[in-house]
Amino acid sequence: MAISINHKDAEKVLLAAFRTRCTKDDDISTRIEKILNGNHKTYKYILVNGLLAKATNNSANPLTLQAGSNLDGAFDARSLCHKVVVQFERDFLHNALGGSNEPFLNKPARFPELSENNAVRKGKDKEALLSLIHIFTHIESAKESNAYLACALQCLDDRVEKLQALNESSINYSPTLVEVYEFIVRFCGQSFEGETSVLVVSTLEKLYHTSLIGNYSVVAHKVNQSGASSKEVGDIDIFKDGFFKYAIEVKDKDFTAYDISHAFDKIIANSGKKGQFIFGPNANYDRHDIRKRLKNYTKNGFFTFFMGIFQYSRTMLFKIGTLNKQAFVDSLIESANEINAKVETREWIQELLTKLNWK
Repeated sequence: MAISINHKDAEKVLLAAFRTRCTKDDDISTRIEKILNGNHKTYKYILVNGLLAKATNNSANPLTLQAGSNLDGAFDARSLCHKVVVQFERDFLHNALGGSNEPFLNKPARFPELSENNAVRKGKDKEALLSLIHIFTHIESAKESNAYLACALQCLDDRVEKLQALNESSINYSPTLVEVYEFIVRFCGQSFEGETSVLVVSTLEKLYHTSLIGNYSVVAHKVNQSGASSKEVGDIDIFKDGFFKYAIEVKDKDFTAYDISHAFDKIIANSGKKGQFIFGPNANYDRHDIRKRLKNYTKNGFFTFFMGIFQYSRTMLFKIGTLNKQAFVDSLIESANEINAKVETREWIQELLTKLNWK
């Protein structure tokens, strides 16, 4: 039989735990930190949501994801997460879990309960699932869960402070164009589901268009969601005097001629006369098929630009010429905020700036 979780009580538990410092330093707290520092966004929400449920109602079974689970202590995890955890994340954690509006609609949260048999990719994702199960099966009381919830929230709050420090950082050292190019190459060494490549293109486009005469604007969109809004055409849209000019599609994974058509047809549908398709270091494609598809667009009067991100970056840096390092970093951070980049992507920016002694 399913139990209920009082959302008002849960909000109070969250606030109290947020004001409490972590008192745990053991295997469970280490596993919690590892999941929160990992790349699996949905498991982060499941972790905090499960800890909150158990901390609010001792009868709750944090392994359950749906009230219809056959496990004792099943509860409506989706409702608790979307109505309490998501709102709390917005108000206090600056989207440190990932900024998702409805994370329990994602496939990993649509099982009745957590189980090692749940479909999940091998490797780190599978490890995170098993670690989640271990955490929840070893927390036996609401008091214990409350203590670990405080640890989870402290971990997230610490990450928020690091990101704020990045946004507020002032950098005085000015690198050459070669050093900027080195940053780009190393930055794209990690993909974060294509976000690094999109950030590089957005940054260079913003810097280039500020040097042009005219009222240009460059707008980047959240990765893998271009076209989700009627106002979005590509991953990056370029406007002049408020009117759409063209769009850029950026892929850092394998793609086909269909992806080319999908991107360029959207531009044409929005009265664009040209389009760019930039691919990242992790992308593979059939050269013959792509060349044939691009030739068809050219025949029909649509001007195309197809290039790898490193060649593209060298071209753009050559056209931009003199570049202030602070402007480059400011534009990079602006783009990260614009696409609501993952916490991991933002931390990679900070880590690389430190490694290259840019700050």
